[in-house]
Amino acid sequence: MRSPTARMLVRSALTVIGLLALYAVIPVPGQREPLWFTVLMALVGLIILAWAFISLAQRAQRSTQDTAIRLEALVAVLYAFVVFLSLIYLGLASQPGQFDELHTRVDALYFTMSTIATVGFGDVHATGQVSRVVVTIQIFLDLIFVGLVARIILPSLARQRAQKREQESTWTSPDDDPLDPPG
Repeated sequence: MRSPTARMLVRSALTVIGLLALYAVIPVPGQREPLWFTVLMALVGLIILAWAFISLAQRAQRSTQDTAIRLEALVAVLYAFVVFLSLIYLGLASQPGQFDELHTRVDALYFTMSTIATVGFGDVHATGQVSRVVVTIQIFLDLIFVGLVARIILPSLARQRAQKREQESTWTSPDDDPLDPPG
């Protein structure tokens, strides 16, 4: 496995697996704490995630490294975001009247992913005002994340295309084919 892309894929997969393992064992806010504590922890987590998003965007703008490294960092931040929100939803679901059909960690992860993907099957949904506010914040942050991905990835892809076009334009005739043997 010498390819940088293969290494990036393995690191990304290990990051996702690690975050999901953490999600499986981390204590759920709100199940033993009052609702205000869960909301406070959610706000602290959102501030940390916002800092991670901003730091990532700034580093990506300054970076001359390839797109794969930027994409790997985005995957890590996205899955941290998914785990964070799933825990918040699970904590909110322990409060009466906040969610319908959200009872387990898998339910919370499923709801978070279906909201990010804008699928919204409707089987799990927010019913309380606090949960609806949190879902609205998630939707807003999802839009920011999509913009961030576009801002970071698209310029890199455009540079790669321009470099490829430049290389292709230097090859002017069949006699100049660099793949032909000399002679």
